Amino acid sequence: MLARTIIHHTALKKSGGATRVALLIQGGLEESGYKTLHSYEASEKPLDPLISPEEAAQKIPKNSIVHLHSSADPAKFISALPATVSLIVTLHDSQMITGGCSYPLDCSHFEKKCLNPCPRGFADSEKVRKTSIETLLKHEAVLISPSKWLANQAKIADPRLAVKIIPNGIPWPDSVESKKNAREKLKIPLAAKIVLFIAHGGFNAAYKSGSQWAAYWEGIKKKIPDAIGFAIGGSESSREGDFISIPYVDRDTLGDFMTAANVLAYPTLADNHPLIILEAMSKGLPPVSYAVGGVVEQIVNGTNGILVTPYNKNKFVETTSALLLAPRVSKELGISGFQTGAKRFSHIRMLKDYKKVYNLLDLN
Repeated sequence: MLARTIIHHTALKKSGGATRVALLIQGGLEESGYKTLHSYEASEKPLDPLISPEEAAQKIPKNSIVHLHSSADPAKFISALPATVSLIVTLHDSQMITGGCSYPLDCSHFEKKCLNPCPRGFADSEKVRKTSIETLLKHEAVLISPSKWLANQAKIADPRLAVKIIPNGIPWPDSVESKKNAREKLKIPLAAKIVLFIAHGGFNAAYKSGSQWAAYWEGIKKKIPDAIGFAIGGSESSREGDFISIPYVDRDTLGDFMTAANVLAYPTLADNHPLIILEAMSKGLPPVSYAVGGVVEQIVNGTNGILVTPYNKNKFVETTSALLLAPRVSKELGISGFQTGAKRFSHIRMLKDYKKVYNLLDLN
């Protein structure tokens, strides 16, 4: 058992994929008897005070293992840490290897250096990029990425960055729940053809094509007049015909929607190793996604979901519609995703992988 305390640090107390991964690991460590704490900079309560990255770092115990998942300013957080801590950084997106953007997308300057001024409006982008990378190297951070794709991106950003791969994991149920029961609970017609669009921010989720969801839905509805669509994750409820927008729901309710649906439509423009795809697989829901980033390390095309050539909107609509019209194929893909995901993407496997990293640091 480790003698040192493991501190998981996140920008937000509860929200976001990085925080969820951090809390899953922390909870698993606590169950195993490890000494572990959660440090954060902002809670979701409006009246709670914000803590600067520097202030948060200065509160970290001096001889601990710090596992950084996210921060409002990762370089400032790392630079303010006590010199005696050991540092692990999980790259949940590209923030620490770019001039500020979460994903470079088609930026032609990523492999060289950031333009000044940055075409996306990030101030001093090249200086920020150099500072972030030099901070990681100076503090000898153990770098981890959930995907091979982002690990390769880090190498492109600076060949000196060595990154270990630990895929994300989530709690995996023992079996797929009843679609009939889920639909009855949500009062959805048993024979309906259901497609889900899900992202934090809903229609405002830029990297998840949120602003284009209505257009995707319109294409699907033209091909399948009796289809029903749900857009989950925005800030308010609304309804346009059979396209229903639902704001944030708790995890159990989201699970019910996934169990009840036939297809997850996930037209992401850029992604590392999205938890939402794993959540869908754990509920037996086949995803349709663009073949970008680490998504191709989760979905095996035609086996546990469908991959579409990036940014081909017409093909995405055709593929999603075809799967909605093929319930047997949809069910088979969902079962395959559930079975293969249980082995590859459980939080128990993820925890075992991280424990090896913590144990090595504790010995040094």
